[in-house]
This record gives sequence, structure tokens and C-alpha cells, in this order.
Amino acid sequence: MDKYRLVEEKFIGAQGFIDDTKDTVDVRAKGDIGEIGGCIVRITQQAKPRSCITTAMNMLASGNKYVELKAMGKAINKAVTIAEILKRKMPLHQITALSSCEIVNVYEPLEEGLDTVVNQHYVSCLTITLSTDLTGIDVHNIGYQPPLSLSEMQPGDHHGKAVAAT
Repeated sequence: MDKYRLVEEKFIGAQGFIDDTKDTVDVRAKGDIGEIGGCIVRITQQAKPRSCITTAMNMLASGNKYVELKAMGKAINKAVTIAEILKRKMPLHQITALSSCEIVNVYEPLEEGLDTVVNQHYVSCLTITLSTDLTGIDVHNIGYQPPLSLSEMQPGDHHGKAVAAT
């Protein structure tokens, strides 16, 4: 691919996972949290779990009823881990939704006589919605999980203030 350059990259079906939108919080690699408003935490492969947990706890502590964790590709396992840690900090209802998006890359040749190359592949996308109450939650959804029992939670971690995971 030394003789080609990327000219176009399309993300089909990746709304909220790739693009910066008005209701997204982006947790970047160096721990920079770009708050744009809303209740969405986008988790990347390079994001630090502690930053994501702190951001989500702050959102819930500031009066929001829910927070959405969004991840795609190799960051999915990190999103699941973060959701499980959050569920052990406070009683949260969970709805999990799995989807996929198509990524299409178009490469243009740098030398004459070569053809344009189009590469397409699919990536898994995960959305985990964590809610403090049942408002707007469908308990009959196939991805619904009720809050953990108090015996399964970490003692002393359930309180109104956001605390970073240790």
C-alpha cells in the first residue's frame, strides 16, 4: 500500500460512535475529557478506564438519570468492564445493545496505471445504557439486566458523590 493514499473513509451506521456530536463526551487517550454535553461516554481503545468511570460517575452524581457507554471494535471489552465496575458502585439498571457498522476506505494510486482500491469491513458496536431508575427503561428488552443485589456491591461505595475507581 506504499503506492496508494487514503482519499475517503466512510462510516456507515456508526452514528454516535465516530463523529463528535452535541451530546457526546469523548474520553481521549491521554485522559483529556472533552465534554460536549449530554449523557454519552464514548470509550476508545486508548482511553483510561479510570477516566471513563469518573466521567460516568460525575454525570450520574450531577442529577442525570442515565449514562450511555458507547464503544466499537477492540474497545468493547473495556466498555463492559467499565459498566460492571459502575454497577458495583451504585444500583443501576442496564440495557445492552449490540450492532455493527460498515467502514469503507477508498485508496487512490500515487502512480499512473494502478487502479483505485476500495476496502470495506464491518466492526461491532456496543451501547450500554445505565439508569438509576426505571424511567424510560423497557424491562422486557432482551438486553435488560436489573441492578445487582446489595450483597454483590462493594461496601461503602454507594453514595451521592462521584468517586474515582481505585
